[in-house]
Amino acid sequence: MTKHECAVVTAYTEISMLRGDDLKYLYQYLSKFIDRPIFSHEIPAVCMQFREQIREDFLAICRNATDD
Repeated sequence: MTKHECAVVTAYTEISMLRGDDLKYLYQYLSKFIDRPIFSHEIPAVCMQFREQIREDFLAICRNATDD
């Protein structure tokens, strides 16, 4: 699983799959929805507001999963 995919799963499930410097992938992913940098206190609201789009990204990851 890529770091970007971990960011999508984190945004959808609210279970953090990233930590430390890797959190930048979550910030980058969510920033695209609001067209600006995101602040940590905004993460829950942005995830809720864009829940359907995040869900579609999450399902795409699941549909493209391999047997490896």
